[in-house]
Amino acid sequence: MSDPYSSGERVFGPPRGTFDADWAATALRSNRPALDHPTSVRLVELAWDLLRTRDLRGDALAAALHSDHDIDPDTARDVAAVATETAGFYLDRG
Repeated sequence: MSDPYSSGERVFGPPRGTFDADWAATALRSNRPALDHPTSVRLVELAWDLLRTRDLRGDALAAALHSDHDIDPDTARDVAAVATETAGFYLDRG
């Protein structure tokens, strides 16, 4: 199967309408370098699921990550910010 992003590195991010947990996890780790990559992937996948199924973004998404999944508030805020930004860049543009 060919690379869905054409060839070379994914410099700018995934194409519109897609979600790449590895790419989002890398963005999260730029703000939370202490998180390892597998944990970052798990957190952004969880946030993405909440964003898509419950239409939560920003502070509401952070609150759900904290209260529903026992993620500390600062990490939840950073995870929610990455998921919200990803949605804004890759889902919401028409």
